[in-house]
Amino acid sequence: MSDAVLDLDVLRPKRRIVKLGGHEIDCSFVPLGITFDLEEITQKIASLDQDEVRKGGAAAKTAFNLAVDMCSIFCSLKHPDMTPQWFQENVDGVQLNGLASEIRRALEMAYAGIDPKNAEAAQVS
Repeated sequence: MSDAVLDLDVLRPKRRIVKLGGHEIDCSFVPLGITFDLEEITQKIASLDQDEVRKGGAAAKTAFNLAVDMCSIFCSLKHPDMTPQWFQENVDGVQLNGLASEIRRALEMAYAGIDPKNAEAAQVS
């Protein structure tokens, strides 16, 4: 008699790698330990008046700092050197926005749940 195996690894999304500052960052998976921190930052960014952000000034600086924090929290688990200071010294606005978009995408995919076709693959065998 063989043991039953529930393979939850098949539910993990396909890797999406972002290269930034000599680091390879897997943006396909959001570790549970940082999900709520990332969601809180995402909500703060969404609550900003986007017209004010586009104008620059204090709102733009707030949005920038929140994006830096989000990227740093996400990246520093695997790359401890990617602190907020590292981002400020090594990344421009376009790169920051690109990485932040990928992180938000991964968070949305995590909330979307399991793809039904993958659920079948995880069945106990």
